[in-house]
Amino acid sequence: MSWKTKLSKFLSFVLRHSPQKFGLRVDNFGFANLRDVFKVVKSRFPNIEFEEFKQYILKDFNSRFQLINGRIRARYGHSIKVRPLGEDKEIPDILFHGTSPEYLKSILKEGLKPQKRQFVHLSLTEQIAYKIGKRKSKNPVILKINASALKKDGFRMWREQDVILIERVPAQYIIEVVNYDTN
Repeated sequence: MSWKTKLSKFLSFVLRHSPQKFGLRVDNFGFANLRDVFKVVKSRFPNIEFEEFKQYILKDFNSRFQLINGRIRARYGHSIKVRPLGEDKEIPDILFHGTSPEYLKSILKEGLKPQKRQFVHLSLTEQIAYKIGKRKSKNPVILKINASALKKDGFRMWREQDVILIERVPAQYIIEVVNYDTN
């Protein structure tokens, strides 16, 4: 694993799950002071300089993190309580979720729940969902979600780059299961 990947994973852990463990204060949206976060990062990655760190956030890690006015936050994936920034009206009518086949029976009965996170993560394309599902299973299943019906029925969704956040997806909004089992 490259040191940039290690840095991204460490920063994700700090901002998504344990800012208080590292003495960081985050606001309701998950933003922390960039210089304070840099001090935490520097303690683990002593060779990194502030401008270099900032450039990685802006160029390499922009889809995972957001920098605004000297503050940084993880865009999604929080287990700590945070509020999404704003509702997005431009969410496609169909969204996708990749998962392991072993969870399918439960999901089709109970819907998608955030588990240990604050929100369920949905993907814009079947390909992205497949890639995410591969993290959980050799042969993931892809769920097609009727986002149009979710919106019509008053479910709130937020877009963070290519990830759509929603508090839950009841089972009736799962309109198709694509099985990638190659056996």
